[in-house]
Amino acid sequence: MKRISFSIVLFAMLQLPLYAASSVLNANVGNAAVLPVGDHSNMPRMRAAAMDRSDFKLLCSLLKEESFDKNCVKMIRIACIGNYFTSRQCADMLSLLSFDSNRLEALEYIAPRVIDKHACDVILKEFSFISNREKAEDLLRGRKRR
Repeated sequence: MKRISFSIVLFAMLQLPLYAASSVLNANVGNAAVLPVGDHSNMPRMRAAAMDRSDFKLLCSLLKEESFDKNCVKMIRIACIGNYFTSRQCADMLSLLSFDSNRLEALEYIAPRVIDKHACDVILKEFSFISNREKAEDLLRGRKRR
């Protein structure tokens, strides 16, 4: 089987989701949606959906094929573009990394994309050391890494 560059596969896999309703769109510039000018504070917020199972399975299989954690972290960073994850999905990705330092680096990209942070205990269990769990908790709460 021919090996394809992970960035090409991820680019094909990622479908940057658009969460705005078409009625609030004023214009389209290329593929980018533009909101009308004005106050948007009274607009309903759209809820992000986690990456679907088949795409997530594909991502995990690509991560498993990688030999080095640093390449996995790069793949995770790319996967975070336009995608959201559940806490379970986040924990599954982090479990594929060998070292806490790499898990923390990956979590920096994933944390803003986790849709159910109330269930973050499953993520914190992936860290071997208490100090790294505390750093991970800071990242999940939106605080800078110590």
